[in-house]
Amino acid sequence: PLFLLDPPWSLMYSVAMDPLIIFDLDGTLADTRADIAQAVNLTRRHFGLKPLGRDEIISYVGNGSRILMERSFHDCPETDTDEAARIFSREYARFPVQETRLYPGVRDGLEKMFEKNCVMAVLSNKPGDLSRQVVDMLGLARFFIRIIGGGDLARLKPDPSGIYEMIRSANQIGLDIDPERTWMVGDHHTDLDTARNAGVASVFCSYGFGRKEGRPFTFQADDFSDLLTIAGCAR
Repeated sequence: PLFLLDPPWSLMYSVAMDPLIIFDLDGTLADTRADIAQAVNLTRRHFGLKPLGRDEIISYVGNGSRILMERSFHDCPETDTDEAARIFSREYARFPVQETRLYPGVRDGLEKMFEKNCVMAVLSNKPGDLSRQVVDMLGLARFFIRIIGGGDLARLKPDPSGIYEMIRSANQIGLDIDPERTWMVGDHHTDLDTARNAGVASVFCSYGFGRKEGRPFTFQADDFSDLLTIAGCAR
């Protein structure tokens, strides 16, 4: 089931003042590199392979766990990718925030945007259960009306269905959201492509570990605090 958070959000927001800000997770809200790399290397060890360097592993991130496994097992292409993805999720879930840290200003920034009646959600290609686990363990779950990850919908980013689903679910609980007041915020070209495919504005987070690969974007955030501007721009 998809994840919808309590309390009754429609009672908390002024309907006339609701921008929807959709955040990527890895490289946008939190630096998750160390824990992702550890889970990948534990998965490789299960198959009798040597560990890869963190930077190499992180260069493979952004398109979901199955693609991450395909890329991380380039030296053993006969590996069952689906089995590897299951093992990866199991290993990651054991210690999902052992070394993961919020980027500077994230908690304070989310609090301020929340106070400004910004409707916020998380859309990640990380498996859905893991995405919700990480967000919850970082103490951020209360800020978001919805957390959608890989496997929750039929397609991953850059397919626009995740953004459409966020808009639909926000309106379903009584909020007044449309694409013109929706922003996709992320550090990876996949996020920028998702925004373009959905016809919404995009924010590239240059402080993250992703790459924009020449994709256009609406706004650049060099620090999370820059995102506070969106609360004014999106109104």
